Amino acid sequence: MPQKQKKLNVAVIGAGAMGLSAAYKLAKEGHDVTIFERASEIGGLAGSLEVQGAKLERFYHHSFATDRALQGLAAELGLGDKLYYKGLTTGIFYKGKQYNFGTPLEMMMFPPVPLLDRIKFGVSSAYMRFLRDYAPLESVNALEWSRKYAGKKSTEVIWEPLLRSKFGRYADETSAAWLWGRVHFRTFKLGYMQDGFDQLYTALADKITELGGRILFEQNIKSITQESAKKPVVIRMENGRKKYEFDRAIVTTSLPILNQLIGAPAPKKQPKYLAASCFVLELKESLVPYYWLSVNDTDFPFLVVVEQTRLSSTADYKGRHVVYVGNYLETDDRRYTEDPKKLLNEWIPYLQKINPKFKKSDILKWHFSKAPFAQAVITPDYSKSIPPHKTKLPGVWFGTLSQFYPEDRSQDYAIRIGQKVADLAVGKKF
Repeated sequence: MPQKQKKLNVAVIGAGAMGLSAAYKLAKEGHDVTIFERASEIGGLAGSLEVQGAKLERFYHHSFATDRALQGLAAELGLGDKLYYKGLTTGIFYKGKQYNFGTPLEMMMFPPVPLLDRIKFGVSSAYMRFLRDYAPLESVNALEWSRKYAGKKSTEVIWEPLLRSKFGRYADETSAAWLWGRVHFRTFKLGYMQDGFDQLYTALADKITELGGRILFEQNIKSITQESAKKPVVIRMENGRKKYEFDRAIVTTSLPILNQLIGAPAPKKQPKYLAASCFVLELKESLVPYYWLSVNDTDFPFLVVVEQTRLSSTADYKGRHVVYVGNYLETDDRRYTEDPKKLLNEWIPYLQKINPKFKKSDILKWHFSKAPFAQAVITPDYSKSIPPHKTKLPGVWFGTLSQFYPEDRSQDYAIRIGQKVADLAVGKKF
């Protein structure tokens, strides 16, 4: 007979998609779970705000048709019928004009790129789409690869502005494996959860508490220590008055925060991180005729405009059109540190370049969010710098967005990593 698994007392640091998924899996298996969350809300990068009484993610989120972990979890929580997928329009804004860029035909008809380079772009994209393994591209520079195989003009107009807007000064260091992840996993239909993804994380939190788990908010942890494998994991709080003891701990923060908590030196090779900032605009009228508009004019102060109400509906937000204006950037960038009201006023002329009919008075309300560790920079041979799930402390395990590779961060990947690190923490083998 199989041996019954020992019941463990487990701490989970972080109540984002990864931490909640890990805690839920452990709670289902009968373990005692306590989640420590620094913020006052669940969700992490998938956390939500309110728009006209409805929950909406602070940063744009959607699902791909291949997101099996997300779909499975939603179904398990009774929310499977809330997920839907639809074909959406995509565009590129380049040199003052908007161009359709959502289907292979539209890409092949893209006027700013000459025919030969359009063909090269199509062939190189098809290659990445059908290449099963990113390994041949991992050690290759993205821009060099693109210039060679997608064409110089295609690179200049399509890939290079995207890389420079997203990765900034690291654009010239980005691996072609990131391009592969960008193309290979994309589906032509995108999905959303009716009434917002917040209900998925709320359902997870509710299930965890129903199963006896605890979620503690506004928790500032000072340190995590463990004297030996036979001793407990000790979590000490910033105020110095409280400490907790556990059999295991799972940390779902960024790598720099993990190292600070467990007193580990920074590894010689570690991922670089970029922050994210995002405006949510509640508008009288539609801003763009697309769900996703990549801004490929590099003199613009933002990289993407996402019209959420083309994925959901204006009816969800009492008739208002909801638009994200997003960036990836470094934490000392003025666009991250400046007063958001001042930034928005400066950006209005750029929004008017995209849509000349747009007026400042069209903005009925706005919201601004930012996060310091939102995107790892994917450099050549990035896999050598991916932090392991095991830490220097025998009872402490680690899950983080920099382990998302070569895919971009996604809710689906966060769920998968959370479930995996939960299994590792209680001794399951892979």
